[in-house]
Amino acid sequence: MTRLNCLLDHQDYLAYQEMIDQLEKSRQFCKHGFDHGLNVARIGYAYILEQGGQVLSKEVVYAAAFLHDIGRWVEYKSGEDHAEASAKLALPILEDCKFNSEETKIIVEGIREHRRHSSDHLSLLGRALALADDWARDCRHCSTQKQCYKYNHAMSLITY
Repeated sequence: MTRLNCLLDHQDYLAYQEMIDQLEKSRQFCKHGFDHGLNVARIGYAYILEQGGQVLSKEVVYAAAFLHDIGRWVEYKSGEDHAEASAKLALPILEDCKFNSEETKIIVEGIREHRRHSSDHLSLLGRALALADDWARDCRHCSTQKQCYKYNHAMSLITY
């Protein structure tokens, strides 16, 4: 997964993650760092494999997962939706890391869709990212669940 390693070492990706880490330093709710990206990648890839049919490469799914929140700092600073900001910021990183145009299109579409509800018409990757983004949170054991707008939504998606 050479291209994924390129992405994780990319100076822009690292700079965006550092800005997010600084802006979320005192955040009481879930944070959007490397661990969150890795959890979304693992859960999203497992979800895609379980769906059968169209299979996306592990590298494509992981790239989308690690990039889906890189625009959080833009949202914190300007109010622009982070999904749209993340999609824009992802383009040059994907190009630098040699993802082809079809892969880039799939990744950017999934990033743009990751905040929509699974009942919306979503691409396979968009649906996987949306679900994995919620499933990756440990809402059940979180001390801030009463204050968190995501808690009830995330818990409604998790079945045991």
